[in-house]
This record gives sequence, C-alpha cells and structure tokens, in this order.
Amino acid sequence: MNELDRNFINALNRKVQKTPPVWIMRQAGRYLPEYRKVRSNFKNFLDMCKTPEVCCELVLQPIQRYDFDAAIIFSDILTIPDALGLGVSFVEGKGPIFSNPIRRPEDISNIADFNPESLDYVYTTAELTRKELDTSIPLIGFSGSPWTLAAYSIEGSSSKNFDLTKSFIENHSLDAHRFLEILTDACFEYLKRQIISGVDVIQIFDSWANLLSDQQYLEYSLKYIKKLLDKLSKDPITCKTPTILFAREPKCNLNEFKLNNLSCYGMYTSIYPSNAINIFEGSHALQGNLDPKILLDEDAIIKETVLKLLSKFKNYPGYIFNLGHGITPDINPDKVKVLVDAIREFGS
Repeated sequence: MNELDRNFINALNRKVQKTPPVWIMRQAGRYLPEYRKVRSNFKNFLDMCKTPEVCCELVLQPIQRYDFDAAIIFSDILTIPDALGLGVSFVEGKGPIFSNPIRRPEDISNIADFNPESLDYVYTTAELTRKELDTSIPLIGFSGSPWTLAAYSIEGSSSKNFDLTKSFIENHSLDAHRFLEILTDACFEYLKRQIISGVDVIQIFDSWANLLSDQQYLEYSLKYIKKLLDKLSKDPITCKTPTILFAREPKCNLNEFKLNNLSCYGMYTSIYPSNAINIFEGSHALQGNLDPKILLDEDAIIKETVLKLLSKFKNYPGYIFNLGHGITPDINPDKVKVLVDAIREFGS
C-alpha cells in the first residue's frame, strides 16, 4: 500500500497518522454528474444495484476523481429485506417501498429463510471492484444494522416518524426481538460473503438509531449490533476484518459504543469531537464528522473548518476523516476537491 492507504488501515489499528485518511459516505452518488449519467439508464434504483458491472463503475468514479483512501462497494442497505421476500422497490421521489411489509407477528413467521446466495450480485460487485481497484486501496463492504432493517421492513417505506414501527415494537415486543434475531443472522452471513468476495473492511449503518429512546436503543438496536459483532469476531473467516459502526444521532451515552469487537466508531454530525476524544481515550479509532452543509460555503470557510476539525484529532490514535452523514445531492463536486486538498495539505 502507498502511504495514504496504509494510513487508512493504520488508523483502524489506532495509530496516529501525519495525514489522516479520507473517504466520505455516499461518495459514489447523486452529487456526481458521472453518476447521474449512469443512473439515467435505470428506471428502478435496485435494478442498477443488481448490475455488478455498473456498480463497479460507480465505485471507481469518486476514486478516480478524488483519489480517496478507501472505496466502498455500491449497493443498498435494503438488499437483505428484499432477499427475505418483502418486495423492495424504489419509487422516484418517494424512496423505498415494500410490497410485503411486516405488519403483524404472523408476517415474521411467513418470511422466506434468508439465503445469502440470493445476493450474489453484491458479492460479484465486490469481486469485480476488487479486481479493478488498485491493490493499494482498501474496499469497504457494509450492511444496515438489524434495527434499521427492521424499521424499514415494518414501516414499509421511509418515514418521518416511523409510527407503525414504534407501535409494532410497543405492542409486539417479543415478535420484534424474534425478527431482529433473524436479521442479525442474515447480516452476519451477508457480511461474511462480502469478506470472502474481497472486502477489506466492513461498516454497519444504523441509519434509524435516532428513532429510539436511550433505553429502547440499548434493547432494540445496540443489543443486536453487539451480537453481530460477536459473530464476526468468532468466525475464522471474518474475525480479522476491521469493523466500523455509524449510528445516526443515537440518544444513549457514547460510552455504550466502546465495544470490544468494534474497530472504529463513526461519529454523527451532532457529536462534539472533544466529547468523543475524552470518552474513547484511544480505545477505538474515530471517524467523521464534518457536516456536509459546510461544503455549500466558500472555499476559504471549507478549508478553515476542515483544518479546525483536523487539529482537534491531530494526536488521536486512529482518526479517519469523513462526513457526519452521507454527502447530499446539492453539493458541488469541486467543493469536495477543496475538502480533500485541505486534508492532504494538513499533513504535508
């Protein structure tokens, strides 16, 4: 690996880096004109995700443009619910829609057994990407957290408040836990196959962590993330693969994320860097957490904000620069270049 890419793995191993590695969530996406050109060829987003050659091309687009220190496979977190027979499709302007959502406890009993082979298009994407990607660049695989997959599956779509999901866990708590166990096992098998297919690092996206109270989060989400990490740590194929957890604005204390089997905690935008540094104390690598809205500002403000964030983590053992959530479609690609240049200049 070259210096910067060695930095990414070293950061995950909690080593201080002169130049922090950088990648951004949703780095292959709607803010890039080359992505939009490819996307225009598909009516359904999921159809595009099921075309490995195209997904490989999308992974490489931001690497070629910005020389990021890591690539992430192009897919979607809802592949597992789709494989369970919940009928996921993407409607323009509405997002994911489930034709067979989980609305009653009986629906959980009726879902198909998870067959990891049914997601072979994701593994083929990983294999193709690993062949095309420079060997010096780590490839990140991912899945949604069991809770996030359950929330989508019960609600049947994206939602502002997820009232159906909240009502389900309140009225059918035991059944919700049964479903979360199924999803945890599926996530493990899915991530294991990604690792076999060439993924070097995995990230778990807990995108709907913010729906739950602090106690609910521990019961319905973190409990199953711990189970998933434990499975990964005990399997001979997956045990050496670094793990990153990104949770969207969880209400519990940050101390809860000092997990034995976790390599790196991905910070949401609302987390104060000083808080994270004081709580983790070098026990885990930290990733994040620039607010993407900064990228709408003038170049000088972007540089100033980036340098301020970098200075806070300068001596932290294992820091990876990233955004505090996925990059939004309204960002000018040139602003991302300003961001990356500022990071690289910081360590030069």
